[in-house]
Amino acid sequence: MFRKGKKIVLLLLALALALGVFAACGGTYKATPLDGYESSQNAAQSNGGAVVKKDGWYYFINGSEDYSATNTFGTPVKGALMRISEEDLAAGNYTEADIVVPHIITPQDYTGGIFIYGDYVYYATPNTVKNMDGEVESSYLDFKRTKLDGTETMTGYYVQLSDNASAYRYVEENGVVYLLYVDSSNTEIHSYNTQTGTNTVLVKGYSAYQFDAEDKTNPTVYYTMAVTKKYTYPSTSSESYNQLYKVNASATESPYTLDLSDGYTDKSLSEGDEGYEMEYINLGTIVLDGVGSTAVKTPFNIDWKEEKNNSNSTGGYTYSFVKYASGKLYLTITNLGVPGSGTASVYCLGDLSENWNSITANPGTGSTAGDAIVPVAVSTTNATSSALFYEAEGTLYYIYLDSSNSIVRVQVSKSADDSDYIAGSVTLARNQEGATFLFLDGEYLYYSMSGTNGNALYRIKYDGAEGDYNIFTGAAQSDEDYKATKYLQLDYNSSWFAPETVGGYLFFNNAESYSDNYMYVMKNPEDNNALKELSDKYTDVQDAFTEVATNFSEASNAMKYYFYTGTTEIIKDEAGEYFAQYDEEDFQVIAAFESAGSAVGFNFENLKDYNKQSAFYNVVGKVTDDDAETIADSLKTDLLASAEEETTDSAAWTWQWYAIFVPVGVVVIAGAVVAIVLVKKRSGRR
Repeated sequence: MFRKGKKIVLLLLALALALGVFAACGGTYKATPLDGYESSQNAAQSNGGAVVKKDGWYYFINGSEDYSATNTFGTPVKGALMRISEEDLAAGNYTEADIVVPHIITPQDYTGGIFIYGDYVYYATPNTVKNMDGEVESSYLDFKRTKLDGTETMTGYYVQLSDNASAYRYVEENGVVYLLYVDSSNTEIHSYNTQTGTNTVLVKGYSAYQFDAEDKTNPTVYYTMAVTKKYTYPSTSSESYNQLYKVNASATESPYTLDLSDGYTDKSLSEGDEGYEMEYINLGTIVLDGVGSTAVKTPFNIDWKEEKNNSNSTGGYTYSFVKYASGKLYLTITNLGVPGSGTASVYCLGDLSENWNSITANPGTGSTAGDAIVPVAVSTTNATSSALFYEAEGTLYYIYLDSSNSIVRVQVSKSADDSDYIAGSVTLARNQEGATFLFLDGEYLYYSMSGTNGNALYRIKYDGAEGDYNIFTGAAQSDEDYKATKYLQLDYNSSWFAPETVGGYLFFNNAESYSDNYMYVMKNPEDNNALKELSDKYTDVQDAFTEVATNFSEASNAMKYYFYTGTTEIIKDEAGEYFAQYDEEDFQVIAAFESAGSAVGFNFENLKDYNKQSAFYNVVGKVTDDDAETIADSLKTDLLASAEEETTDSAAWTWQWYAIFVPVGVVVIAGAVVAIVLVKKRSGRR
């Protein structure tokens, strides 16, 4: 506790139940070790999210499964944690994947995900224990770990929370893995030491908090706290200013000793009674104290050591978060002592100096912050939480979507003489309505816009010169890197983890029809020119379907079936139900598509090596038997002509767009998803 300067350990189960937090219970499930795993302490790549690479293996969540699905150990396939070797991924052996954790990994906090440290993967999974009524309380979330060879899955858990959307991170500090999590119902941030089992309340009563949005292994959390006025306890009221703190996951006691005996006691109680002195739990280090120069001193004003506090504002300051990314905190600071205050300026907070003073470091004429607090913008008009911030060669930049739907990059000026601290701005792309920025990777900005069933994915080179993006006179005339380039017709699940680029691959949860929200993968094109070429081939395939459908509707749909399944044997089976529904010319067209040849006036030679879905993107991992059967049946129903189909002389064709993949047997082959047109069976021949 902050009050006593000691750590808080949740020892009593009754207390844990009241908080929705349960103590860990021991034991591991029995499992046969997976082949090929070698122990190492190498750092994992891309910790957090749905995909992590460690040594020669990619570990990924095998699709999006509902948290209420059966989660008995050993049962789940969809939603389980799987692995695939980098050799199999490179060779296109997408089903050569092993289940590492046969539990559903489906937290509702999609900013968290899976984390790998040493030989273990750390995750959150729905509870599997039944209550007194024999019902599995799957809305509870269990935090556990499993060894990367598939053994040592905990039968119990480190912590169990009643809110499955609780924000969390697994972080490592000095060789110890901690579970950072937020108990929002009690406004608490906890740190659980996975070695000792100690559950420490880092802070209670926060106003707002920020985990690092980009470096999800960052063990430092920022949060703001209200300041309780003196002599208002137990019916407390707060000062007009607030305070900013940061705390490390390894903290076990407060760096400060506070005396709350003066002004923070309940005079209706006797000393020693529970609740006599106000509880204050805060193990963090104060970063900024918004106290004004005319304020009344409280025990919480840590750096007010003299008669005067030397604040740069008479009315004090308030702090609000914009974004915390890659170790830098972007926040707004409002000076309450300025007449007509209310405009919050945006600042970037860097490393604190050794003799940091939380009061005098505030912006103003006498600020002692130096380069640790840098102005970014005079308001949050453009520098918002939806913007992406980054630093290059010591200069700050941010990318935002302006009111005319243009994507704009701003270079932050170090001079107040430049309007809104803008040293320069570059329009990267226009007419990008609804663009949501995801991440920066290499030289590219990845972002989404509305898709058919989910979100469509785009990227553009973000660090070019202003002239490069001019499509008439600049590099954009011929270089696709400087144009917003769409990833085929990819449609990813907007209610799950965002797409991720790991080890040269793009992983995404496919939201197309018939994909059933499984994980897909594609080799990430080296640049946008290669992406555009792939996209053009994708369009060529769609055009071929459309062209053939004009007079050969059954053949067109059979071509699509081949595209997804890689076979038309079911059509060619003379004893089967489909053979008689196709005539000689149909079979000629189908064969020409399969061989990338020509027939009946159609030439498919430009589709060589692109007439199967594996040329684009693929399901990775395994699909359940039930899902595989359902998808296979749907493909046959939608794409293959059969005797049971009804015909009509006056066809009012219905145009429907689908994205389809198909399994072979009970596992899924590589599959690209394309937008297609389903055409009803024609009533007569040409």
